[in-house]
Amino acid sequence: MRRPLIGTVKRASRGLTLADEKSTSGYQSSLNERIGDNALVESGPSELNYPALKERGLTFPRCFILRLLFERRVGMARKQGLPKVPLSTRPDHDRKFYGANLAEVFRTPLYDCSLKNVSGVPDFALTRLKGGSMEMQQAPAYPEDRAMLICVALAPTPVDRWRARIDGQEVSVSHSIAFATTVIDLMKPMEMWAAGPFDYLHYYVSRDLLDRVAADNRIAPVDSFRMVFFERDLVVAQLTKTILSQVRNREPLNTLALEDVSLLVSTHLLQHYGNGKRVLRAQPSLEIWQKIRTEEMLRAHLEGEIRIADLATACQLSPSHFSRCFRQSFGTSVHQWLIKLRIDAAKNLLREPDLTLAEVGFRSGFCDQAAFTRAFTTLEGTTPSRWRKLNGRSAVATDHLVSGELRPR
Repeated sequence: MRRPLIGTVKRASRGLTLADEKSTSGYQSSLNERIGDNALVESGPSELNYPALKERGLTFPRCFILRLLFERRVGMARKQGLPKVPLSTRPDHDRKFYGANLAEVFRTPLYDCSLKNVSGVPDFALTRLKGGSMEMQQAPAYPEDRAMLICVALAPTPVDRWRARIDGQEVSVSHSIAFATTVIDLMKPMEMWAAGPFDYLHYYVSRDLLDRVAADNRIAPVDSFRMVFFERDLVVAQLTKTILSQVRNREPLNTLALEDVSLLVSTHLLQHYGNGKRVLRAQPSLEIWQKIRTEEMLRAHLEGEIRIADLATACQLSPSHFSRCFRQSFGTSVHQWLIKLRIDAAKNLLREPDLTLAEVGFRSGFCDQAAFTRAFTTLEGTTPSRWRKLNGRSAVATDHLVSGELRPR
C-alpha cells in the first residue's frame, strides 16, 4: 500500500543524521548556483522542475529536496508578509542635483548626460525630469553644493505646482510659460515642494567649472550669483531649443556638444547672474588659419568625439575664449556647425544609390538612422529619402536627358 507523503516527510526528517547533513551541504551550494535559472523552477513559487534538474546531472537525496521545498515556502511567506519598502534615496552627503540622484526623488524617467573632471565628479550635467499627475510633496533635503542649477520648464508650470524656501526666502512660480528659467545657487540652504505634471531640463554647473571659465575671460572671482524663479531668459531658452530634439528622443550628446553647451551656459551665468565684473577681453573673430584648422578637425571627427580643448589648443586659445570666437566667426555654436558639416557629408553620400539611409547616417557621424533623419529634416525641410529622389545620380541623369530632348533643333 502506498504510504502518505506526510508520513514520509516525518520519517525522513527524523532519520536525517549529522553525516546526512554534511553530505547535503555540497548539494546545497550546487543548487544555489543554479536555482536562479528559470529552467529549474516551475511556474509555481515552490515547485522544482525535476526533469530539468536531471538533465543537468543533478540528483539530490529526498530529505534534502523536501527540506528545500519547505524552506522556499517559508521564505515566500515571510517575503509576502513584509511591508512595501518606500522609495529609497541616497544618503544626504551623496545626494546631488543631477542624474539619478535627482530623478529618483520624483520617480521620473531619466535623461542624463554629464562631463566629469579628473576626479570622476561631474562638473556639468544635463538631467530631464518628466512626471505625471501627483500631489504636492516635499523633496528630500539636499546638502549645500558648490554649484549652480538652471531649471528650464519645458512646459508651463502652474503657479500652485511649485514652491521653495531658499536661504529663508519663500519663492514660487512667477511666470507660467514654456521655457521659463529658474537659477538657483546650491550653496544656499533650500527646501522644495513640487507637484505634477511637470517637465524640466536641469543644467548643473559646478563652481570649479565657473572659476575656470572666469579665469579664461579675465573676470574677477564670483562669490555669489543672482537667483531668479520662472523668469524669461532668451539665451537659455534658445540654447535649450537647440538640444531639445535630442533630449526628448533620449539621444546622448557627444563630448563636443556637452563641452560646447557647458561653456555657453557658464559664460552666460557669469555675465548675467554673477556679481563679478563683465568680460574685459574683446571678442574678436577667429583668424583665417584658425577657421581652416578648426573645420579640418571637425570634418575629421564628424561623430563628435573631439573636445573643445583640442580645437582651442590647435588655435592657441583657451577653451572658453575659443568658443566665443567661434560663435562670432561662424554665427553659431561649435556643435550646431558640426551638425551642418554632417548634413553636407550626408548629401554627398546620398548620391550613392548603393548606400542605405542607415549607412549614410552612420558615415555622416550620427548615432542611428532616426537621429540622422530628424537632423536632416530640420535643416533641409525634407526627408533624406525624398532629397535622394530629387538630387541623386538617377535624378541628375534624368534631368540631363529631359533637357536634351527639349532642346530646340
